Amino acid sequence: MRKPRAIVCDDAPSIQEVLRQILEDMGFEVLTADTPVTCAFYREDAASCPRHNRCTDVFITDYNMPNMTGMELLRMQHDRGCKLTSKNKALISMIDDPALRNDAEALGCHFFHKTKIVAALLPWIKECEKRFDLSEPLASDLYLPAQKKSL
Repeated sequence: MRKPRAIVCDDAPSIQEVLRQILEDMGFEVLTADTPVTCAFYREDAASCPRHNRCTDVFITDYNMPNMTGMELLRMQHDRGCKLTSKNKALISMIDDPALRNDAEALGCHFFHKTKIVAALLPWIKECEKRFDLSEPLASDLYLPAQKKSL
């Protein structure tokens, strides 16, 4: 059995660190990136996800980031056939905009307002865990900008 993996994409180091600590305390391997540059964080610029296995069990992205928004990243992952279920993806934002929430939920993703994420994250992660299969291997050749691993 492997540890569950989470990928957190946020350009704010303080948010990355808070989410890292919460997830590590829950037993996760946590990978972080401060800018989204390619779909699924692989080096290839493929038209579809080139991997057989998904790259993570949980994916959390900030809305407002350099190069593209978190919503654009989630749409691109969806369009390219990301192997991770959208139910295990979340968009976080300081903007509490109903249209943004609706856009995320239309893709099947969860939406968190950043001021409420600490209280709301645990119940969501518990729901996500019901969809994990820790006996299935994850893709291991990830490329994350500013990659940080905690094993």
